[in-house]
Formats: sequence, C-alpha cells, structure tokens
Amino acid sequence: MKKIILLGFVASALVIGCNQAPKTDSQAGVYKMDKQVAKGDSSETTTLAADGNTQYKIYTPGEYFYIAIGKDSSVGFGVGSYTSKDGKIVETNIYNTGDRDSAESFNLDITKSEKGYTQVLNEIIVAGKKYKLTEDYTTVATTATATALDGVWKQSKNLNVTGTDTVEATYNEYKVYQTGHFMWAAHNKADTAAKYSTYVGHGTFTLDKDALTEDLDLSNIKGAAGKYNIVVTFNGTDEYTQKTADTSKVVNFKTYKRVKK
Repeated sequence: MKKIILLGFVASALVIGCNQAPKTDSQAGVYKMDKQVAKGDSSETTTLAADGNTQYKIYTPGEYFYIAIGKDSSVGFGVGSYTSKDGKIVETNIYNTGDRDSAESFNLDITKSEKGYTQVLNEIIVAGKKYKLTEDYTTVATTATATALDGVWKQSKNLNVTGTDTVEATYNEYKVYQTGHFMWAAHNKADTAAKYSTYVGHGTFTLDKDALTEDLDLSNIKGAAGKYNIVVTFNGTDEYTQKTADTSKVVNFKTYKRVKK
C-alpha cells in the first residue's frame, strides 16, 4: 500500500552542527498517527487511521522509531537518530524497509499542539515523482517512569536452546522502549532465495529488577498479541539478554546492543 508505506522513505535526516552545541528541544514521547496527506503536482492522497491504517512513532531523547500497518496488511518501519531545534527535526536514517541502511536524510517542520504535533516534509521523491507529505499525530498518554531499557536496541545474537541442542538464529531486528511503551520490527529473509519479510509489534511494558513483562497489543503476526514474561540480564548499560521459554520447551536467548548516534 503506497499511501502509508510512503513514510518508509521519510524517516531519515541530516545532522546539524556548529562550533558550540546549540540547545535542542526534545521530541521524546509516544505518538499515534491520525492522518497522512501526500500531495503531488497533480494528485493528493489521504491516509486515515480511522480507515484501519495504524502507525506509531516513538521518539527517545536521541532516536526515533516508527512502525506502520496498512488496512491492506502492508507493513513498514524505520529507525534512526534525530536532532530537534526551533520547530525543525532532522532525522538520520539507520534502517528502514524502503531504503534499508541508506544514509538518505530529510528535514521535518514540526508544529506542536495540545493534542500532539504535525510534521511536514516539503519534498520527497517516490518513483520519480515529488510529493509534499504532511502527518498529524496524537500523543499517547503514559504515566510510566524511565527504565534501564529505555532507548533503541538492535539484536546481536539469537539462540534457541532445546535440551542440550543450541541453534543460532540471529536476524535483523530493532526494538525500542520508552516510558512504558515498546515496539519491535524485523526485516529479514529465511534464505538467500527468499523475499524479505517484515514483522512489527507495539505494546506496553513494565520492568521490575530482572522481570520484564511485555503486553503486545498490535502486530502483523497472527496470534502474537498477549502478555510475555521475560527475564532480563544486563551486561552494563548498553547490552542486555532476554530469556523466554515457549510451550514446546524451547528456551530463547536474545541479546541486544544499544543503538547510539
């Protein structure tokens, strides 16, 4: 679905710099998109959440992460770093389903409101055509406090253990935690001949010492929604391993490293 996947080409940007670091405005928070308008030279396409298109965007103090699921089951996501100053956000792509790990970048004009904010990308080129992209977001309220997990992470190792047998199954996955909300996204293929598959999820979480509870409320994986009890072990502040077990007696160990600017 072109309408909502357009954002897969958007969330990337330039880094602003000068001799003395300017004061920046944090965009940190959890947001849900209400409307997207893509205006071309001779066309205008509107995508509404009310029609069954879901898109979340999370900003940590230094990174952004978005996932999108269209009403036609199309899926997209993007992750990167950002700077914010004087109503402008500059996003630098790390990985997204459109441009993968390209360094393509964009500047966003931001107008905040009591409800949330509006972002405008004045020019984006898709399939050789120019568009102006405008998106309206509502802030998702949260009363949760910050945790050691808050931030963006990338999977570095994935091990499935059954009895004495261990199988490595590492794949391309990113994860974000921010004030009680989390999202994850994976983009990989089963083998060299297969097409890329994209899977995403959103939910809420709590962390009590080493006990992590994730309540997944949205995913394009059928039957995935629900609560997951996970044991977390930190190796310093920038790496952790999570341990889960399924009903088939397979114990899974995933290790993640923190994504930094």
